[in-house]
Amino acid sequence: MSSRKPDYGRYQHLESFIHLSKDAIWCYELDIPMPISLSLEEQMEYVWNHSVIRESNLAMAKFYGYHSVHEVVGKYLKDLVTLKSVFLLRKFIESTYQLENYEYIVELSDGNQRVFLMNSHGQVEDGHLLRIWGQQIEISSIRESEVKLSGLLRFSQIVTEVSKTFVHTKAEFVSDAIQFALEELGKYSRADRVFAAEISSDKQFLSVTHEWVLEGIPSLFSVGTKLPIAKMNPERLGILASDGVIHIADTQLMVDEPWHLDLFKRAEVRSILVVGLRDEGSVIGILGITTYEQVGNWSEETKQLLGLIAGFISQGLVRAKNEIKLMKKEKILQRFYSDVKEDLALAKLTQEAWVAKDFGEIQNIKIQSRFLPYDEIGGDLILYERLSEDCIDIFFGDISGHGISSALVSGIAAVSFKKHSKLESSPSAILSAMHLELKTIVFKHHISACVLRLFPKERRVEFSFAGHPPVVFWKENERVMKLVKDEMYPILLLDHWKGKTISKTFEPGDRLLLYSDGIYELEEEAGGYIGLDVFLQELSEMISVSDTTDTLLKKMIANCLIDKERIIHDDIAVLFMEF
Repeated sequence: MSSRKPDYGRYQHLESFIHLSKDAIWCYELDIPMPISLSLEEQMEYVWNHSVIRESNLAMAKFYGYHSVHEVVGKYLKDLVTLKSVFLLRKFIESTYQLENYEYIVELSDGNQRVFLMNSHGQVEDGHLLRIWGQQIEISSIRESEVKLSGLLRFSQIVTEVSKTFVHTKAEFVSDAIQFALEELGKYSRADRVFAAEISSDKQFLSVTHEWVLEGIPSLFSVGTKLPIAKMNPERLGILASDGVIHIADTQLMVDEPWHLDLFKRAEVRSILVVGLRDEGSVIGILGITTYEQVGNWSEETKQLLGLIAGFISQGLVRAKNEIKLMKKEKILQRFYSDVKEDLALAKLTQEAWVAKDFGEIQNIKIQSRFLPYDEIGGDLILYERLSEDCIDIFFGDISGHGISSALVSGIAAVSFKKHSKLESSPSAILSAMHLELKTIVFKHHISACVLRLFPKERRVEFSFAGHPPVVFWKENERVMKLVKDEMYPILLLDHWKGKTISKTFEPGDRLLLYSDGIYELEEEAGGYIGLDVFLQELSEMISVSDTTDTLLKKMIANCLIDKERIIHDDIAVLFMEF
């Protein structure tokens, strides 16, 4: 008979965690256990009628509009929601009384949305459902950040592509570059029409010269030729001259401007957003986007993109007419970077999520990571995707370069890895698919990476290298360092990439170490860099005298920053596994 006593302190800590958690945690208990042999509809109605809240924290109470746990405990599910609205209950029953990280959206009365992850587990005994434990985690801010980052990536891609087109286009083909810019702007803004109009050399008329329209939408060319500037609103012309934006949300309300109202009726324009095309302070034309029937409420990002593309088109027109040089690419990029500077904080916040720190409980394997960014925003990635309890993918990557552009590529690479991890059959297939997908949108960066596929039960790991330094492993009792490596070059460096997959099985007590090249691309104060060979020699010595993982990791960091006079020039990322 065991003499071990219950650990009441542990239970108190667990109860404190539940009640202090910002996530809603609850337990519904059925006042009469439900036979699971009932039909789906019968089970839904039974659970709705007989489920009583027995456990709840404050977050759960507030979710339903109550101010304290006491107010919500003892209430039935039917007291809180209608049966028709319990769509999660159907999914819960269909999934054999269990939901794991099930994402759902709650529509608010003001049109906004809240996004949650639901985890719930039903306790079934002797063919009857007794109670349901659950947790709701709000991830609205994470999803909002992802949407903003996705928009920022699309924004930067358009600016990069349009600017590159104008930089490399000869003067006689500037018209083609303008047409490309209009199409990209139209797709981004979801407008019905995008047009560029130029002022005549005598400053008397304005005429549409370039246009992009959706199929089935009438053209502006028929009514937008030789429009007399003298009849236009002088205040609006002044706004364009001062680099402003004109936004007319509903042209049908322009009762005080009959000439403009008649023009917009004939042109079948419901909403219009316009900026000026300028040359050294003088207006030479306009760039605009319109809607055909719907009222247009364009975002600030659309207005920013409109202004940026107006700058590209202005310089293209001036170059085509006067054979002058295009504005320096650096000036264009400076304008772009000034526009996205406000989003730098968002990019930095999101970057932290790309270096995984918590890998959860994994059978037979303990994983730790460390990350030291060289700049405000780093380019290193440590991602993992749990395909199942028996298979986990890890992406250890390093984006070339630093700053915003590397962060943007990091976001694209993260999305691509998570997508192909679920689709591809091996680590090399994942890297190959990422290479094919990203090479069409990433032009100035390459990615050094190692993709690992872990099979925890077998303690087996499949590796595929793409320019990544050797992986180090050793046995706990021997501490003799060995390497897993492949000389394959990084993805996105050349047009074609084809790697291979290396499989290795480890034993209990084995240690495995991955690191980015920033840890050995260190500059000595006296001059020169230590390089990979010197680092591996120093690492071998550190392994031989380190008793624990934490001790080894501290020695590695100290070796870079403290013990020796060395200067880092790149991000430092480390991933450590214990079998």
